[in-house]
Amino acid sequence: MICVYCGVRFVEKFSFHKLFFQTNELTCSQCISKFKKIIDPVCEICCGYIIENQKLCKNCIEYISLKLEMPLIINKSIFHYTNEIKEWLNKFKFCGDVQLASIFADDLMEYYENSFKNYKIVPIPLSDARLKERGFNQVEVLAQYAGLNLTNCLERIHTEKQSKLNRYERLSREQVFSYCCAEKIDNEPIVLLDDVYTTGKTVQDAATILLQNGATEVHSLTLIRA
Repeated sequence: MICVYCGVRFVEKFSFHKLFFQTNELTCSQCISKFKKIIDPVCEICCGYIIENQKLCKNCIEYISLKLEMPLIINKSIFHYTNEIKEWLNKFKFCGDVQLASIFADDLMEYYENSFKNYKIVPIPLSDARLKERGFNQVEVLAQYAGLNLTNCLERIHTEKQSKLNRYERLSREQVFSYCCAEKIDNEPIVLLDDVYTTGKTVQDAATILLQNGATEVHSLTLIRA
């Protein structure tokens, strides 16, 4: 096999899972080992770093103390925002190497099955302008490789790139989402799917719109926790 990330030929390890389900490894073990998975203990709300013996991170404690709206109940993230995953994100998201989504397909499916099975999955959308510029929605590509079925019911107003905003500017940004389906959600729990969780503003805003349109509760599953 040829690793989709580094391009080096490697020998695929045998397993009965691959034999019965006819799946193949697309990434060598050396590349996979570069990415650091998040393990407990982490913040019970956002999956961020916590001080020893604390249940919540300083950001979530601040939100609660300031009585800021937090409609999203729980965010689950899979990987830390390391230099290695930042490089992967740049190749995948900004250079358009969509096949790199295959690296984390099994992880996304596993986390969804373990934490949000039977929840309706709503992807965070791109604005029309950003979609035209990039050519694809990276969240939808991740879901496609993971075999996750999506419900597209949100639209996004075009704004400046999140990466160009500081923390204060992100948190003070106005609502950018609207509901775009003819029918409301029929009292169902929702899990939002996104690539990166930074301040949480994006998924919190999306959760607000979904709750206003019939969702019973909203969580999020993000590949990376910055």
